[in-house]
Parts: sequence; C-alpha cells; structure tokens
Amino acid sequence: MASPRRSWSLSLLPPEIIQEIFYKTPAEALVLSKPTCKKLYTLITDHSFIYKHFQRTQEHFIRASDTVQIMDPITRKISVSPVPNELLRHPFKIDTLVNTHMVHCDGFMLVAYNMLKYRDDGSRDTNLALWNPVLRNIRWIEPSRSITTSDYHGIGYKNKPSDGYKILRFTSRLWEIERHEDEPEVEIYECKTSSWRTLDVELDEGVIIMLNCVAVMGNMYWVAYRDEEVETEFIWSFDFSDESFKEICFCPPSYDISHLASLNGDSLSLLKQDEVSRTIEVWVSSKLGDGDGDVSFSKYFSLSGPDIPALRIDDEAARPVYCFVKTKSVLVWCVGVEGEGDNVCRCLTLYEIDEDGVRNDKVTERDYVHDYSRSNLCGYVYVPSMIPLPWVGE
Repeated sequence: MASPRRSWSLSLLPPEIIQEIFYKTPAEALVLSKPTCKKLYTLITDHSFIYKHFQRTQEHFIRASDTVQIMDPITRKISVSPVPNELLRHPFKIDTLVNTHMVHCDGFMLVAYNMLKYRDDGSRDTNLALWNPVLRNIRWIEPSRSITTSDYHGIGYKNKPSDGYKILRFTSRLWEIERHEDEPEVEIYECKTSSWRTLDVELDEGVIIMLNCVAVMGNMYWVAYRDEEVETEFIWSFDFSDESFKEICFCPPSYDISHLASLNGDSLSLLKQDEVSRTIEVWVSSKLGDGDGDVSFSKYFSLSGPDIPALRIDDEAARPVYCFVKTKSVLVWCVGVEGEGDNVCRCLTLYEIDEDGVRNDKVTERDYVHDYSRSNLCGYVYVPSMIPLPWVGE
C-alpha cells in the first residue's frame, strides 16, 4: 500500500525561521503573495517586522517615465509596472520629468510637480504627493499657497518615524520671494494632521541650492554654494528636530561636477568627475548625528585613465544616480549616447566602477530622440518597502 503523502506548510516552521525567510524575500514578492495563512499575514503586516525588513533591504534604482522601472543593482533585473492611474489622471503626469522631482524616504517617494494649474472654478490642482511604489498607494497633499517654479521640497521626521513624517516646502531664490511677499517662505506639512504651518525662519538669500538632494536619518541634505563663492560648495541641511536650516560642512574642493547620495543609511557621499580628464573621485562623510555636530568628508577611492565614461555627457542630460553594493565600489546609472548623425540614440547605462576601473556596463534602455528632455532626471536611489503611507491620526 502506498504511503500517505506528507503535507507541508511554511507556517509549520518555527517563527524565527519564518521571519528570516521573509526578511530575505523582496517586499514586492511579499505584497503580491498575500499569504492566506492568518499567522503569516499577521507577521508581514506587523509594524516592527516591516521596519526591520526595510532596514535589511538593499538599495535599488527607480525610474518613472512611460512605465515604472525598479532595478535591483546586484542582479541587474528590472521589474516594470504601469504608472499608477492616480498619477496618470493628474494634469502634470509623472512622465513629464522636466517638471517633476522626487525625494526618497523610507520607501516613500515624495513627488513634486513644479508647476501650477488652475481649474475652471479657480481652485488649484494638487501638485505634491506621497507614493509607495511597492504598495501602489498615493496620497495627494493639498497646497496651502500658490506654487513657484523654484520651490524646494523635503521629507523627514523629528527623531524617529513614529514621531510622524513631515514635508518641507521653501523658496530660496530672492526674485521669487520678492514676487510673493504676502506668502510664507518656509512651511511644514504635518502628515499626522494633514495641515500646513508657517515656520518663522529667515532664509539666507545668498545660498544657491542644487536640485540634487537626499533624505538621511530623518533630515534633508543639499549641495549648495554662496552667490559670491561659486567654487566653494558646502552641505546645506534642514533639521526636522529643531526645524532649522544648517550649513554642516564644506565639500571636498576638487571637481566642478558633484553628485550627492547617502551611504549605509547614516552618512553622505559625493561622486565627483572632472569634465576634461574624466577622473572620478568618491568621497564619504563621517556618520551623521553622532552628537558632536562635526561632519567631514574623506576620499573613499579615485579612478583615472583614458577609458572612463562621461557620467554626465552635457548640462542638458540627467545627473547620474549611484549606490554602494561592495567595498570601494559604486554602481552608477547614467545617460549616454550611441551612434552618430541621424542614428544617434539616448541610452541609459549601468556601470560598476571601483578604484581598479570600470568593471562592466549594461545598457538598460535605448530611445531614439535628438534631445534629453525625457531624461532630465535619470532616476533615483530607492529602497522598496512595505511601510504604509502616513495618514491622519497615525
């Protein structure tokens, strides 16, 4: 007589083993699988598990154009999904990249449309949203005022995420401030209460801020310089704990082109390239929030030679995005060109670069266009997460 089949279920494993399996399972897979077992569903929706899973997840790249593309930089695999209907229905679609900027924080993308459109009834279209690409959730943020083309936005929290996420909006350009004298220069949106409030903060009119920014440990960071000192760049920060702007350290005085990112979730990094020699330098900062307030950069590695690609081919092309997956190595996603004359095409290329050279490259997308308007922003560093969007009362 045939022996009876043994039934097996993941739920029969010890809880600690199940947790370790799920920690190593991509967030997208956990969301799509939707376990029917009540015990497993309770685990993947547990607040503590969600944040620990996020902390163990490797950085990815995300690009939103005609589709949403999320790339695993280690496997080079790209998942493609449609742009959410909620964003497509908006007057300024997410694929209008020249008018869209995003900031990543805890698996959220803060989507800012730097345009304003009025409806027939005189009301304003919302131009700010929080978006979790894994959960496919979107929350529109109602504006408190008219929008300027030079608005800057950021996202963070006071000490820890449970304190509540906050959105920063400010205008740093003098001519915009003078044109809107009756409106606040700096505002904070409290996600817990869905309300804006004005900060009594005086902006430094001489500070010129780059669009490139990063959210690290609940605070915002930009590369900036002073109007009269163009060659001297520094890191400009907004601290959500005391709600103040701060100049925290000078950037290394090397090449003109600087690209800002984070490292290990607690430090900053700068990728620099000389336009002529194409020499690359990668710098990393000391840990942020160590208590003494002193932050400084040290050189991580450098690379020079005749075969180094241009990571930004000209001022009209997108800035590259990059992340760290190995020691003394970066993965860079940037815009390049192939061909000549009428056969020129724009291509997105992924490079692995370390102190010994360019290890490999992969073209991830080709587009036969004669300008770079569609690639004004190549993409963003992004960590997939199951952290739900903050709602009123949470």
